[in-house]
Amino acid sequence: MPCAAIDFGGSVTDVVVRDAAGERLASRAAVSGPSTTDIARLLTETGGEGFVPEFVAVTGGRSASLHAPEADLPVEAVDESRAVAAGALRCGVADPAIVVSLGTGTGMVLARPPDEPLRLLGSGIGGGTLIGLSRLLLGTEDVAEIGGLAQRGDASRCDLTVGDIVGGAIGPIGASATAAHFGRLTRADGSSRPEDVAAALVGLIGQNALRLAIDAVVLHGARSIVLLGHVLDVPGFREVIRATPGLDTDFVRMPADAGFAVARGALDVALARRGEVAG
Repeated sequence: MPCAAIDFGGSVTDVVVRDAAGERLASRAAVSGPSTTDIARLLTETGGEGFVPEFVAVTGGRSASLHAPEADLPVEAVDESRAVAAGALRCGVADPAIVVSLGTGTGMVLARPPDEPLRLLGSGIGGGTLIGLSRLLLGTEDVAEIGGLAQRGDASRCDLTVGDIVGGAIGPIGASATAAHFGRLTRADGSSRPEDVAAALVGLIGQNALRLAIDAVVLHGARSIVLLGHVLDVPGFREVIRATPGLDTDFVRMPADAGFAVARGALDVALARRGEVAG
């Protein structure tokens, strides 16, 4: 059946449309107070003038107010935690799983089927932090430019490691682990090159998210971690995560098209309500 889903995020709005022609994805500017007019526009922009879905699942932001079916466009609101969990479990990870949604901020959900997902404490450090601090420190909000700088930079010129402070590892914490983000800039050997600042910013966002997730794994006995969100599209961000000392890349998953996982999850939840098989 032709159908669609929209995830109203704080920084971007993600759209997924499906019909006989396949699946199309699009990211658009954030919509602060979504209306059915916004939905119709987004569906036309993504699916084309002839795209008419049987329903559209909405999640995120203030989408809950849009749940009432309209005469020409049935809208189904999907709880964001359920959409996040469903989108993460699409990649076939072991559950229960800690799902980290890296949006404007960082949210976390415990995906634990068949039980309802559990919303966990998140963080105010996320994609919005990366863009805002890049604007202040680097004079750019362009994600590709930020990522390009970061790939050419060296975060250790800005950050202090555990080895810098204590001379080596501390128990299971390796000497190369970050002890203080931007802490080296308090010392004479600190660097303020734009490339190094960008690398340190990407590391700040990625490592903060991963540390929160690892703490949640211990607390809830989870069997995997899944990272979602468009922050993973920043050039070099996935490499920062993979370079974390001791990281098990089978345990920590970063699926393709991670920025659209929540919208896809919302569509899967809505299809399941209708007894359909998710595509």
